[in-house]
Amino acid sequence: MQKILVAHDGSKSSDKALKKAIELTTNFNASLTILAVVPELYLTELADVDRNRISDSLTRETNDSMEKIRKSLSGKSIDVKTVIRQGDPAEKILETAQKMKVDLIITGSHGRHGTKKFLLGSVSSKVVDYSKCPVLVVK
Repeated sequence: MQKILVAHDGSKSSDKALKKAIELTTNFNASLTILAVVPELYLTELADVDRNRISDSLTRETNDSMEKIRKSLSGKSIDVKTVIRQGDPAEKILETAQKMKVDLIITGSHGRHGTKKFLLGSVSSKVVDYSKCPVLVVK
């Protein structure tokens, strides 16, 4: 195992996935890519200016979160890269994994808006269903 991709959305579940990804990266001397996806907004009842303001806020929040993660990992002896994409989270995770030819995708079981009454969140479920490489879902 040489390349690991972990999806991170700022949720507690994705923090647990990141912790597991760091552990596996260290154990296998692999490279780690941390991917955050800013979802596109399809709120037709909002004016473009409001939709853009919300999107800009989500982008800033995501950039800040990735910067904190970069800083927290700067002292560790692992090869880490952070990537931010915009679009449908499941699609961008799968697309990034395929482009990078990763050996493993790690994701949390539920995202920021997930509910615990379901076994898997919609994003992690899609990733498991459509990934061409192994997926580790961390609960």
